[in-house]
Amino acid sequence: MDGILSSLLLLHDPEDVIEIRSIDPKPTISGLFKANSANIEKQLARYKGRTFYQTMNCIDPGCYSRAQREVLMPNPKETTSDRDIIGYSWILIDADPVRPSGVSATDGEKEQARKTARAVYLHLKKLGFSEPIAADSGNGYHLLYKIKAEISSKDIISQFLKVLDLWFSSEAVQIDTAVYNPARITKLYGTVARKGANSPERPHRESKILHAPNPIQPTPMALVRAVAGEWEKMTPSSTLSNRYASTPFDMDSFLASHNISVARKIESGNLTKYILSECPFNSDHKAPDSAVFVSNDGRLGFKCFHNGCSGFGWHEFRAKVDPSAYSNSVFQAQQVAPLPRISNGSEQVSQTAAPATAVQQAPAVVQKPTMLDIADVEDYDRSKITTIQSKLGKLDALIGGFNKGELSIWSGSNSSGKSTLVSQLGLTAVHQGYKVAMFSGEMPPKLVKYWLYLQAAGRDNVEEDPLSPRHYRLKAGIKEYLNKRLSGSLAIYNNDYGSNWETVASVIFNWVKEKGSDVVIIDNLMSLNLPVGTSDKYEIQSQIVQTLSQAAKQLNVHIHFICHPRKTESFLRKNDISGTGDLSNTADNVFMVHRVNNDFLTRVKEIYPKLNIAPDVGNAIEIMKNRDLGVVDEMILLYFDGTCKTMTDIRGGVPAYSWAEGFTQVDMNEIEGFPFKEDAGNGTDSDIGRT
Repeated sequence: MDGILSSLLLLHDPEDVIEIRSIDPKPTISGLFKANSANIEKQLARYKGRTFYQTMNCIDPGCYSRAQREVLMPNPKETTSDRDIIGYSWILIDADPVRPSGVSATDGEKEQARKTARAVYLHLKKLGFSEPIAADSGNGYHLLYKIKAEISSKDIISQFLKVLDLWFSSEAVQIDTAVYNPARITKLYGTVARKGANSPERPHRESKILHAPNPIQPTPMALVRAVAGEWEKMTPSSTLSNRYASTPFDMDSFLASHNISVARKIESGNLTKYILSECPFNSDHKAPDSAVFVSNDGRLGFKCFHNGCSGFGWHEFRAKVDPSAYSNSVFQAQQVAPLPRISNGSEQVSQTAAPATAVQQAPAVVQKPTMLDIADVEDYDRSKITTIQSKLGKLDALIGGFNKGELSIWSGSNSSGKSTLVSQLGLTAVHQGYKVAMFSGEMPPKLVKYWLYLQAAGRDNVEEDPLSPRHYRLKAGIKEYLNKRLSGSLAIYNNDYGSNWETVASVIFNWVKEKGSDVVIIDNLMSLNLPVGTSDKYEIQSQIVQTLSQAAKQLNVHIHFICHPRKTESFLRKNDISGTGDLSNTADNVFMVHRVNNDFLTRVKEIYPKLNIAPDVGNAIEIMKNRDLGVVDEMILLYFDGTCKTMTDIRGGVPAYSWAEGFTQVDMNEIEGFPFKEDAGNGTDSDIGRT
């Protein structure tokens, strides 16, 4: 696309105020213009031989009355500062080749920047980012993503760029992390980038826009925050026990001592990157698809670009290659007293046809002291906790995820979506590499499988069922594929053996011990046949929840337990769960799932008067208790997709699962207008610092 004005009007509305500036050579030249001003090209003609830049974001219209209005002036009294910007319109990703300062890039250096920009583009596209404007900066390449964000988002955008630098920078190309501030300037596309002498090997080139989508769609800030959050997940080395050196953490020694093959070590900018020969979680993921990182401030990280490994960070990497690192976890399964048992003689299971009907007795244990001196109490070490994320951005941001060794209670009225949501959490756990065991007392296993497979397939792999209006079925071949991918990771209780509480608990707990499951889902309390005898119903329910809480710690699993609330005409609260407060008092987490209907919209204002709910929000999760971090009284709004029965906190989104890689393999080179095609069409979208 040629033309300065046409390029400007792709980034700005016609009446937007922009600043055009030249900073080298001295003096600084600046002018404030309307984006569609005919004066721009006339003023640029006065200063030939200079490199010009433009502001990207929304300037306060009041600045238009400064002295340099509609004219380029040398040595202006003011240029645009962050306080002059009223909001973010763009995020700039600048892939700039590494070279001596003050010179233009060679063709080879620029080609390396193109490959890096391509890798960033493809990965963000896979994460759901909208199509960006792609531009040639003259020496490198730009990706400009349309956003709508307040100035307060500055730190989020800064961390977002740091994460991209972490993932994609190399010895040859840097992702610029300094372009996050609101008043940042970028190339005035259509003008020449002049650095150093204009030589055959390092020529001056015209900057230009290569590709602009039509229409230009904004990328939701929730996606930007999700990437930015990876920076906070990097583990400060100061929190780790380190037998290899005092400080800093000696990554070279660590990798060598655990026989981790490094294909290449890259020292660039603010970090050191170790490209692994293969991913420890999947040996099919070869270099350069996975890496570990050490930032200059001592943070440690791990990244594999394949969906199946997307949930793994440094903590999971170290636990995989160095299991002894977390052997003292307070949540690790230990030899303890047997789980308490509630007697019941009313329902029996054939001893020859089914697993044991009682929780197995643990071997005798050494008597532990009844009181502990404070100095002898084991430290609560957060780095040793295994947390299984929900992949719901706001929920994970608030509580981190679901810790192994804990019990979560889920409640909500009929048709609120609690079973749908919890089954999705099970699939999300499988996506992250964990195993799940389920009990459903309300649906037979074949119906549970039907529901789970719709969720696992996603909207692009289901179709309307001609035999059942308003229902959906899997497209041809999807069921067989999911059978292969999910086999061994997800097991469902066989309802033929009844719903006696002790039988269900025994079967599932023994399965966990035998198969090493990480997550247990019990849906729900009301469908369990409870013991009859001297205890009343609520006392038995309390004992069951206490048993589950102890089992979560003993077996080192996270248990999701669904409990119906008692009938009430008021807005459901924590004490409404099954009519007794003991259940919620025992649990580590308590969530109430709401369906967003007229009753909800009327009553929620009594509890959350400032809650703003978009018209298409379908469900909400209310955090009523979180023991680990103390989070309460938070509402997470969700969008429901009726085709694949999933919920996300991003409008129009669906969960991204690792097995989706096998549904379709799209060659991005075949996309019309794609700006960064591989010459031979055989590039990868998972390059971590490829050079």
